[in-house]
Amino acid sequence: MSMSERVNIFLESDLLERYLMGTTSPMETQEVEHYIAKYPEVKQTYIELQENLEEYASSYAVAAPAHLKQRIITTIKKKPKRGIPVLAMVACGVAILFGLVTLMIWNQNQELLEDRQLTNALIEQLNSDIVSNKESLQSVEEQFMILNNAATKKYVLRGQGRVRKLETVAYVNALEKKSYVHVVSLPELPDDQVYQMWADVDGVMKPLDILKISKENLVEIPYEERMASFNITIEPKGGSKEATKEEVVSSVSFY
Repeated sequence: MSMSERVNIFLESDLLERYLMGTTSPMETQEVEHYIAKYPEVKQTYIELQENLEEYASSYAVAAPAHLKQRIITTIKKKPKRGIPVLAMVACGVAILFGLVTLMIWNQNQELLEDRQLTNALIEQLNSDIVSNKESLQSVEEQFMILNNAATKKYVLRGQGRVRKLETVAYVNALEKKSYVHVVSLPELPDDQVYQMWADVDGVMKPLDILKISKENLVEIPYEERMASFNITIEPKGGSKEATKEEVVSSVSFY
């Protein structure tokens, strides 16, 4: 693997973000600091992440109203009316100033508290996303390894009759006891019908899954021991416990 490929793989990982949040392990911290020190593009990305975090924090700063001081001074300097003592006016002005400053500080503290709660929620969501992405990556890696395993068998199911455009690809690895299906094309059915996939096990049709177009290329389906074939039927909405053999629209044998 070339040096640029290693850098790209590192940047595509979540190590820099977790390093900024202080959630990396000692070994991961050492790795991140090594990349920052050695590779300019990694250092630049790290600096940009720092700046983005600082901008996010500073965006919540609360500035005191610019006209507040002038309004208070003007209030204090107003000419006393009808013999009201100057000291009384000054005391009143000080009280107003104290009250306004207290209110401003209270409002600022409330906003800071809300910002802290929002930040904590964002960090929790980010950590949750990191865990979810890690699990998704592990799942994709597992699928890739199985699909490229010499023991994995590929079976193509094509539609018959009125659903000739149906096409589904199944992958079976008997050693790992894993089965996956990739739905390529599903002709439209009435709203009260679905396509259901079955495995023929010792002459009995075992329900596997209801087929549908998915954004994921591969969907894991149950693996059954001693499977002799895959079959697709048209069933009532929600699927059936027993296959409607008259509605078999596609089938592929393993032997």
